[in-house]
Amino acid sequence: MTDSHSDPTEFPIATRKEWREAVERVLKGRAFEEILVSEAAGGLDIQPLYTSADVSISESDVPFDEARIASGWDVRQRHLASDPAAANAEILEDLANGVTSVEVAAPPSGWSSESLHTVVSGVLLDLAPVVLAPHSDLDSVRAFAALIDERGDSESAASWLGLDPIGEVARGGTPVSLSLSLSAAAAVGADIAPRLPAATVFTVDSTRYGDAGAAPVQEMAWALATGVAYLRALEAAGLTVTQAASTIGFRSTAGADQFTTIAQMRAARRLWNRVLHVCGVPADQRHHQIQAVTARSMFSRRDPWVNMLRCTSAALGAGLGGADSITVLPFDTAIGASDRFGRRNARNIQLVLIEESQLGHLVDPASGSWFVESLTNRLADEAWAAFQRVEASGGMEAALGDGSVAAAIDEAWSTRLGRLAHRAEQITGVTEFPDLEGAPLDHSGDMGTTETSAKGLPLRRLAAPFEELRDASDRASAESGRRPTVCLVTLGELSVHSGRSTWITNLLAVGGIATVGGDDDGANSPLQAEAEFTDSSCAVAVICSSDGVYTERAVATATALKEAGATFITMAGHPSELADQYRAAGVDEFWHQGIDILDTLRRLHFTLGIG
Repeated sequence: MTDSHSDPTEFPIATRKEWREAVERVLKGRAFEEILVSEAAGGLDIQPLYTSADVSISESDVPFDEARIASGWDVRQRHLASDPAAANAEILEDLANGVTSVEVAAPPSGWSSESLHTVVSGVLLDLAPVVLAPHSDLDSVRAFAALIDERGDSESAASWLGLDPIGEVARGGTPVSLSLSLSAAAAVGADIAPRLPAATVFTVDSTRYGDAGAAPVQEMAWALATGVAYLRALEAAGLTVTQAASTIGFRSTAGADQFTTIAQMRAARRLWNRVLHVCGVPADQRHHQIQAVTARSMFSRRDPWVNMLRCTSAALGAGLGGADSITVLPFDTAIGASDRFGRRNARNIQLVLIEESQLGHLVDPASGSWFVESLTNRLADEAWAAFQRVEASGGMEAALGDGSVAAAIDEAWSTRLGRLAHRAEQITGVTEFPDLEGAPLDHSGDMGTTETSAKGLPLRRLAAPFEELRDASDRASAESGRRPTVCLVTLGELSVHSGRSTWITNLLAVGGIATVGGDDDGANSPLQAEAEFTDSSCAVAVICSSDGVYTERAVATATALKEAGATFITMAGHPSELADQYRAAGVDEFWHQGIDILDTLRRLHFTLGIG
């Protein structure tokens, strides 16, 4: 028998107003925006529901590429050429195991003809592009171009020569005059580009902005402004704008938020296409090469294995967003070393996505998603507005020179750090689910290569402020033989206090602080609480229970703890109308959702004498 009422098509279509009213009934007075509206990096709000009313779907900005559909995106591995011979061995190993192009950072002394020949020895440049990491050394460009010509690959080598004089300022370079440096670079580019038609001479590297703390909108706007500056310089040097556009590539960060990364890649392509359209470049020649690099800012030293998950999410977002090349940095990048296992894992993350998950065969799969389309539109609109402000104030050269870029990044970083401190954003393994007893990964005996920089814009990691607390706790543990510990004074049965005692245990672990108590039923009386605290040999106590139990016993318990010698007492949960009574009884602070955990843990470290 068929029940006609079971057909879902017969249900009336709910309006957005009706849906909102139904949701608010479920929320029972809690704020809709606070509970259901989240925030992406850079301050963009993420709504819980998107419909066709939120965005109009247009044609995809990602072009159809038959080669990519057949083979997937370009898997680009990064190498350091501190030892050119060792780097060459690593490069050949990676190419034999699935990498399709390599990026090499110059030795400390810079590139020479000899070191370049050593690094690319045995590499077939017509099959596996070699990319010079962004730099501003014109001699290196000439030497690499000569090497390509010497190999007979001038027509086919799709290598990147890496010229990026504007980005060099962000990386710490100090040219006598950026305008003169840009003009000289453009002259070299205009000379080389016709001789190497498949190569990319200029790289717009915006990753340093992202790794210093810039929001995605800022990174996109500054990349756009830099690209426009290179177009102008190359045109002034004698190339047509179409020729100039064909020799510029973009190097951007890919973060762990896969949807933001997807939208960022799509928006970036849309915006550059808009620039080239305005400049008169024919539609079929509006090249936009994007190399996505996993953001250094998202890597953690603590529990570094979680970096593998973050890198997977970033690579997934970049791939689905249409990046042409993706570089996954090894999971141990934040430790300062990268060994063979790290490189293997970095390339295999991409190979699994391409070969096993078959994601490389898709063209813009997020197209048509109301959420992704809306996010793409908002990122594009805000980045274009920011780009226009940069152009109006004199362009990217002026923005770097007058300090406005650095100031904007500092402000964005401060906002992001505030979100982390208040747990509006989490870092798995660091601010959420920290492994208190997990030993840091030790590379002291490995032969990995180290990559650090003390110049230019700072390389900031989101986890660093919290890892400093863990490091201080480790030092204190080594000196005293015991990890800094706090006593959880639980009241009532386990089912009554476990929610808050578990929350407090995880909170303290973020700062490297252990706890005693909290695993069983709590104290039945203030006297029992006092006795358990005394037995713990702790100086700090955290009272954990329900609001109902607090009303009956918190004042007496806090008084007893003070008498037992507690130097610092806190309560888990938001203070009620009895907060003044609790304070009068000796409660110093109240720890609850929404507090600044970074400030709280720093003050607790001071209280415990952790230096």
